[in-house]
Amino acid sequence: MKTLLAALAHGVNRAFPKAKSLLPKPLHRFVLLRVLGVNRPYERMLRENPERLFLQHEALPWVSDTYRKVLFVGTASYTHQYEDFFRDDPDRYTTIDRNPATKVWGGKHHIVASILDIDKHRPPGFFDCIVLNGILAYSIPELDDHGVIEREEIRKLVEALHRVMRPGGFLLVGWRLTDMPASPVELGLLDPYFVPTERPPWGRRKEFPGDIHVLESYERTAI
Repeated sequence: MKTLLAALAHGVNRAFPKAKSLLPKPLHRFVLLRVLGVNRPYERMLRENPERLFLQHEALPWVSDTYRKVLFVGTASYTHQYEDFFRDDPDRYTTIDRNPATKVWGGKHHIVASILDIDKHRPPGFFDCIVLNGILAYSIPELDDHGVIEREEIRKLVEALHRVMRPGGFLLVGWRLTDMPASPVELGLLDPYFVPTERPPWGRRKEFPGDIHVLESYERTAI
């Protein structure tokens, strides 16, 4: 039955490519997750990847409990559940991704744009927390997705994040060590806009033994 439903869904999508935009988001997600199984390639990652487990069970619950206005950068089928941490008030949670196809996985307030342009979509000091994970030096050329790689791009991003965050706001940055062996601080990419902070319960830096991911915590300066 699932195979038949999947074939039907694919057929409808080919025949009416704009039809999915007319579906309510919960129904659209149901078709993608339960009928088409788009999350199956990531099921093992969500169960076993230490970075994803940490985000799901420690970092994001703490962020939700601590901050009122949160921006999560990058949406995919394996990030949609993060909005559940803000079900008490969905207006607290904003997502952004430049790929229009990932809008279905975003929060109530989703922005289709590059994170480099976030200051064009939100006023100064709007957020008090931004989660920027897997964006720096990340590249999937076959998907035409090159992340934020060039030094000038990263500096532009840092300046834009600084503008839309309140003084003292919290920035959580995650990346793969295979993409960027040194931290943004060591590379001089954050001065003078952000400084390391020990504020979260896991401290300034979170590493995962045997894993290539790392997370670092920063505070927005008052300049």
